[in-house]
Amino acid sequence: MKIIALVPFKNEEWILPTYLSNVLPIVDEIIGIDDGSTDNSKKIMEDAGVRLVDYDKKEKLKAGWYEWSIREELLRHGRESNGTHFVCLDADETFTSTFLLHGRDIISSLKPGEKLAMQWLALWKSYTEYRDDSSVWSNNWKDFVVCDDTSSGFDYGYIGVGRTNGTNNGTWKRLDPQSGAVLHYQFSLYNNFQLKQCLYRIQELIHRGVDAWSSINQKYSITLLEDNVGLRKMPESWTHGIPLPNYPNFDPEWKEENYARDFMLPEAMQHFDNYGVEYFENLEIWHIPQLRDRFIMDTGRNPK
Repeated sequence: MKIIALVPFKNEEWILPTYLSNVLPIVDEIIGIDDGSTDNSKKIMEDAGVRLVDYDKKEKLKAGWYEWSIREELLRHGRESNGTHFVCLDADETFTSTFLLHGRDIISSLKPGEKLAMQWLALWKSYTEYRDDSSVWSNNWKDFVVCDDTSSGFDYGYIGVGRTNGTNNGTWKRLDPQSGAVLHYQFSLYNNFQLKQCLYRIQELIHRGVDAWSSINQKYSITLLEDNVGLRKMPESWTHGIPLPNYPNFDPEWKEENYARDFMLPEAMQHFDNYGVEYFENLEIWHIPQLRDRFIMDTGRNPK
């Protein structure tokens, strides 16, 4: 048995120590693809012993992050390294500390094609509380670990590709959250989360064409669900020993120095330069003050 974590990342310096803290103890190796980070992400991963593999995205990208081909490339390298089980957390996630006690035993019990499904806890504007209500961000389970069948791949997708290779029909083994769950920190830095989702909308519109705005807005509408938010505090044992980012969870003034991922706003502005702000007018992105101000500056009016 060889457990390998496969992780794509881009400008994740803010959260990589959190990811590494509870993934390194579980796996035999981590293989990563750096999709052009401009921060300290690459050095953090190299210093931690992560094996970084090359990925030539030329001819594969029209705009942004071509997730499907990246995950396929990671899987190929994992198989070449004789991996039998693959851990597929993203860089802004980590296991609860309780999973460290028996995680390798649980993973080793999987048979080829079987997957370990764990509760996906959305830490909402907080490092200690997760969303627990009737929204789509609650009571989610996701396949984060797979025992490789050696032949299957990933279903195609631009953004939002499944985490593990192969079918999900009848292959899941659900783990009790008390024994282990996955902490998702994307929402904990709420300004960054909202800006990231707006950048995704922009990238998808470029990829799919200007007429796709309606379906893109519908797809990302769940990122704006703020009504009747319910939160549940995690037991301290779930986060014991996990280093946390040194950023405020939410800044109502949207000060740029509080963005943990400062590449996102310049990247959005670059797309405005290339296509013109009115190309993106129908997207639901104008709740970000800097994007709205740019639209007004360029057009002399508010977006519709």
